[in-house]
Amino acid sequence: MKKFLLLLFIFSAFWANSSSVRAREISSSGDIVIKNRLFSITLPAEMKGTFEIKKKKDRISVYHKDSKKAGFGGFAFGIKAYKEPSEHAELPGGTKIGELTDRWGNLYDIVLKYPTDVQHDYTKSPTAPNSYKVLYDFGKKVDIQGVRGAKYFKNQGMKGEDLYKDILEKHITAIKEKWDSNKLEEENMSYMYNVIAASGKNPLNTIGYTYYDANGDGIEELLIGEIAQGDWKGIIYDIYTMVNRKPQHVISGGSRNRYFVCDNTFICNEYSGGANESGVRVSIIVENSTELFPQVNFKYDGYANPKNPYFLSYGSENEWDNVTKEAYKKRKKVFEQYERFDFIPLSKYSSRKD
Repeated sequence: MKKFLLLLFIFSAFWANSSSVRAREISSSGDIVIKNRLFSITLPAEMKGTFEIKKKKDRISVYHKDSKKAGFGGFAFGIKAYKEPSEHAELPGGTKIGELTDRWGNLYDIVLKYPTDVQHDYTKSPTAPNSYKVLYDFGKKVDIQGVRGAKYFKNQGMKGEDLYKDILEKHITAIKEKWDSNKLEEENMSYMYNVIAASGKNPLNTIGYTYYDANGDGIEELLIGEIAQGDWKGIIYDIYTMVNRKPQHVISGGSRNRYFVCDNTFICNEYSGGANESGVRVSIIVENSTELFPQVNFKYDGYANPKNPYFLSYGSENEWDNVTKEAYKKRKKVFEQYERFDFIPLSKYSSRKD
């Protein structure tokens, strides 16, 4: 029995060592290749000694060795595979960077994860040590390869030109066939395309599109709006996003219900309820969802308070704080830097498709 246990111990030690060798290899150039059951990442030889690795079958996490040893976490970046988009949408700190298909045909989102708090010794210096910065920055350019028959495709499932072809063709069809406002709204499209056509303008030249990651998850949204100048430049009439890897409609806007992107990731909805009421709703598009999550709301309401018509709310529009004009303008100014997109006319897309 003792001989059997000794043999078992020797075999286990050998297997563990063999597994370790396969999981961390040295390439011909001296670079370090770390593998799990789905993919590998490669770290340059000069980083040797600066990092520690934690890995599971679907993730590889890279830690700054000294910061971790000092008790400050040390997490620099991680790469994780998610089978369902909803899984990584619920967790902060992640950006999709591509897709992977394993040897059985299962599809995974590959997500770059970054820390959501400080992971280095900030008691010694507010800035991270250079070796931590090097690891952190390398996450954005790390080489990823599928293993065991899996294939990794960088940027796949992220670029608007690959995701929204059917949506754009539908808009072109709607304009060419002159759908009326009721038909447009039934199809979750802005009635403004009909209004523009009725004004004598050519909608295919006046309506344009762009792709833009409006919520920072790495996946581009489709924004369709009017090609205009001045305060109307960048106005959006329809927004589409990806939900469970399929395009879905988020909102439609109009002349008195205008949408813009502000400060890179916020959706600003300017609305008017009459001569004495107007406002701006600021929200973000929830990842893997068509939901707009409210951040802050601004309202000028002369009906509610003619002497001091300035109101703010955070989240719910059922609870408004009556504030001074100065406080209102100061807070609102933060959200007035709209993205002034140069939309591509739908006619340009049409000419490429014909």
